[in-house]
Amino acid sequence: MKRWYRSALAACAVASTLGLMAGPALADGSVSFSADILPLIKARPPFEKFISDTFQVTDTGWGVRIGNGMMPHLGGARMGPYEFEALWHSRNGDVPVTLVIDTDIKFFDRKGREITNGQLQNAVSLKETFSSIEIEPPKN
Repeated sequence: MKRWYRSALAACAVASTLGLMAGPALADGSVSFSADILPLIKARPPFEKFISDTFQVTDTGWGVRIGNGMMPHLGGARMGPYEFEALWHSRNGDVPVTLVIDTDIKFFDRKGREITNGQLQNAVSLKETFSSIEIEPPKN
């Protein structure tokens, strides 16, 4: 076995043991800007106006897909950050960008109590609020 490969496997084993690789998602899932994201942004009218005046956003984007193993009651649900292809209406013309919508997320148990102790496998619902945006170069 190559030395770098053994080192990488050892590092992954240590990280996994420490819980550093554990995460709520294994893949990305599609979301609709108009149906799923715009309602979050509307809670912050200045950002809603800025985004609608400054960008032409494609309706289909990607969010973090929650895995069944980590949160069995929420498996398949989406959560932020969300990424959308967009055109930025700059002074020099339209520029393709990736618009990232960041959210603050709270998880809740069956009794509606917020989970704050890290026991996310007990989560049955989540609530997201719009946090911020990021503008990145296009992904393609």
